[in-house]
Amino acid sequence: MRYSIPVLALCIGLLSTPAFAQAEKQFEYASETTPELIQLWEDTNGTCRGASGDDVKTWAACAARSVYGAALNERDWCFGHKDDAGAEMKWHECDANSLRFPPIDLNTL
Repeated sequence: MRYSIPVLALCIGLLSTPAFAQAEKQFEYASETTPELIQLWEDTNGTCRGASGDDVKTWAACAARSVYGAALNERDWCFGHKDDAGAEMKWHECDANSLRFPPIDLNTL
């Protein structure tokens, strides 16, 4: 029992870290409409998937795609479901089986 307070303190500390905390909206004031964000995601997805992995434009497109995906998730739009094949994935209003993008750490971009 002597470990219960330190263990509890450790658990509380872990649960308050960004990985476990309720995500704050990063793009709450974005001016783009949902259809505009979807188009931007599609455009950058094409570059991210279709260009050379060594090109700076590829890295930039992949980073932008993640930002657009996270912004769409904040609006409760998701891309694909857990059991979808890649070709079946499309943007939709999120439900319990929807796939979500992870929050973006803007400091690492």
